Amino acid sequence: MQSLLPQEPVLRRPGGTVYLTALFVDALGSGLYLPLTLVFIHEVTGLSATSVGLGVSVAAAAGLAANPLAGMLVDRFGPRSVLIGTYLLRALGFALYPLVGSFPALIVVAALIAVGDRSYYPAASSYTAAIASAADRDRLYAYVAMARNVGFGLGGLLSAAALSIIGDHGFGVMAVVNAVSFVGAAGCLAFAGPHLRTELQHTGAAPRQHRGYRAILSDRPFLSLVGAEQAFTLVHSVLPVALPVYAVVVLGAPPAVLGVLYTLNTVLLVVGQLPVRRLQARARRTHALALGGAVFAASCGVYAAVAFLPKGGWQLTGLVAATLVYTAGELMHTAPSSALAAASAPAAVRGRYLAVYQLTWGVSVMLAPVGFSALLDVAAPLLWIILGFLLVVACAMVLRLSGRLPAEAVFPQSATATALQPAETDQATTA
Repeated sequence: MQSLLPQEPVLRRPGGTVYLTALFVDALGSGLYLPLTLVFIHEVTGLSATSVGLGVSVAAAAGLAANPLAGMLVDRFGPRSVLIGTYLLRALGFALYPLVGSFPALIVVAALIAVGDRSYYPAASSYTAAIASAADRDRLYAYVAMARNVGFGLGGLLSAAALSIIGDHGFGVMAVVNAVSFVGAAGCLAFAGPHLRTELQHTGAAPRQHRGYRAILSDRPFLSLVGAEQAFTLVHSVLPVALPVYAVVVLGAPPAVLGVLYTLNTVLLVVGQLPVRRLQARARRTHALALGGAVFAASCGVYAAVAFLPKGGWQLTGLVAATLVYTAGELMHTAPSSALAAASAPAAVRGRYLAVYQLTWGVSVMLAPVGFSALLDVAAPLLWIILGFLLVVACAMVLRLSGRLPAEAVFPQSATATALQPAETDQATTA
C-alpha cells in the first residue's frame, strides 16, 4: 500500500506500515466467514440454525459488555497490548469452533470471539491515534479503512473459491485459516519491535478529574458527538441488514443483484477512500462529518424513491444509483468521524472515550436486524423516513459542536503533526 502513495509521510512513521499489514491480514481471514456467519457456524458446529442464532445473540451481548472494560485496559496497558490480546482471543475462538458440539460450548466460544471483536475497535482506534496526529491522523484512518476493505473483499472471494472447490469441508478450512490470520496479525505487532510512545507518555499522568468514565459523563460535547454517531452507525447497517430484505422481499429484485451492489460498494470503498480524504483535508472535521451525514440522508431518499419506479430495469438502476450515493456517504463519514473522536478525547483516557464512541456500533448491530425488519414489514418507506430524520438531526448536532469541541479536534491543520520518537506504543509493557 505504501507504493500507492509514497509521498504520504504517515506511512513512513515507525509502525504505520506494520500496523496496516496486521489489519489487512486480520480482514483477509475475517472476510472468509463474515458474509456467511450463521451458515458458517451451523456447518462447522453441526448445531441447528435456531441454536446458532440464539447463541450468536447471547454472545453479542457479552461482547457489548466487554467494550467498556476494553477502554479501561487500553488506558492501563496501552493499545498495542490490548490489540494483540483481541487477535489472540479470536484466534483461540476460531480454532475451537470445529470442536464445538453443544449449545453451551457454542455460547462460550462465540462469546470469546465477540469479546475479542468488540474490544478490538477501541484498541485499534486508540493505536491509530497514537501513531499519527493532526491531519496525518485523518489520512491514517483512511488507510486503515482501505486496508480492511481490501482484506474483506479478497477474503470473500477466497471464501467463494474454497466452497466451490472443496464443498462443505471448506467451512472447516475457513475456521482454521481465520485463526491463523489472527495469529499472523498479532505477530505483525508483537514482533515488530518498539515503535512509538503514546501521548499519555508524552504528557505524563492525567489529573485525577480526567480519569475514569466519570470524565466522559461530564463531557457533554463528546456525549452529543456520540449521540450523533449513533445515527451514522445505524445507517451503516443498511447495506448488510436492510438492503437484502428491501431489494429482494419488498421490491422483488433477483437475489443476484445483491452481489452486484455489494461488489460495487466494496470496490468504491477501496479506491475512493484516499481521494475523498484529500478533498476533506482542509475542511473542519465537524463539517466533513455533517456533509457525509447529509449524503447518507440523500441515499435514504433515493432508496425510498426506488419503490415508485417500474419493476425490472428501472428499479435495478435505481438500486445501483442509491447504493452509489450511500457509498459516497460511507466514504465521507469514515475518516473525519474516527479522527474527530480521537482528537476530542484527553490522551490519558482516550481508550475509555473511544470505547464509548465505538459502543455505538455494537448498539447498531443489536438494534438494526429487529428494527429494520419490523419497519420494512409495516411500511417500507417508514424505514427510510425515520433514518433520514435521524440523520438530519445528527448533522445539526455535529455542526453545533463545531464551536464546543476542542479546536485541535475540529481543525485537523491547527495542531502541528510531529514525528513521534521511537519507543514502545504501550505505556506499561516493554516486551
